[in-house]
Amino acid sequence: MTEERTIEPEAALAVPAKKKLPWPRMFRPLVSIGLLYLLLRGTNVAEFLDLARKADFLFLGIGLVLVLLALAVSAYKWQRLLAVQNVEVPLPRLFISYLVGLFFNNFLPTNIGGDVVRMADVSKYTGKTSESVASVVGERLLAAFALALTAALGFVLSLVLRYKMDSISGWLVAGVLVVTLAVILLFGVERWRKALGKKIRLPDKFSLSRRLGGLGASLGACLRDRGNVAWVIALSMVFHFTVVLITYFIFLSLGVSVPFVYCLLFIPIISAIQMLPISVSGFGVREGAYVFFFGSVGLTSTQAIASSLIFWALVALVSLAGGVIFALRK
Repeated sequence: MTEERTIEPEAALAVPAKKKLPWPRMFRPLVSIGLLYLLLRGTNVAEFLDLARKADFLFLGIGLVLVLLALAVSAYKWQRLLAVQNVEVPLPRLFISYLVGLFFNNFLPTNIGGDVVRMADVSKYTGKTSESVASVVGERLLAAFALALTAALGFVLSLVLRYKMDSISGWLVAGVLVVTLAVILLFGVERWRKALGKKIRLPDKFSLSRRLGGLGASLGACLRDRGNVAWVIALSMVFHFTVVLITYFIFLSLGVSVPFVYCLLFIPIISAIQMLPISVSGFGVREGAYVFFFGSVGLTSTQAIASSLIFWALVALVSLAGGVIFALRK
């Protein structure tokens, strides 16, 4: 007797799925490797080694301390954005969360990966997902606005002090400032945020609309308190100014003479460019931006690339603490 086999319609129509090549995953590493190869190909190895050998470790030590200071400032402004939503998180906890996020930034695209880690970490601690996500998004929006203000300050000072300046820098500053201001107003003004919500209709699949609606309301709460927003913008400018100082001390450690005004203008622009999610941890993009901007004021490509890599090394060294903390967590 022959055994009958019942074939389900779905099984009969099923077609073996083709194995997709991981191009999205490969894209960013390939961009970083390609850009670094193009930049390093013309690097003077002897000059690079000479710079490394003569580096002043006192200035590098100051840079390392400034990295920790910048993280502390970031943790404090993050705490203020959580507090305005009635979410209380101890400052040391937020500082540790920043360290862990910083560690993951070494492997993920730009700062986005680290932000996701921070969102998840604080959500787990507080049990409030929308408020936690909104605090990180709000912090990024206000930090971006402060970034443009810092670069604008550098641009104005360069004009007042009559420093040589490429006109493209001015356009980049203006563009970043206008875009970030528009986004902040869009989410910060309740009437505009509600109007945007009515225009964009999202399917209610997996409660997506509800979740995004909760996030929008939380983000609005983050940005509704004008006094707190002003404080966070001011703290963000302190953060960006600290990052500028880190770069300036790196130049001093290498014996490279770069006027502080150029650092004040170029570093915020480079930070903005580095946010583009086209590379791993900004590799290649950051070095190329250093060569482009600082090369326009007299630095050799070797000096610019060395400065960029040392900046990454200082941040990566601090981030190792975040990796250890993450590994020891249960």
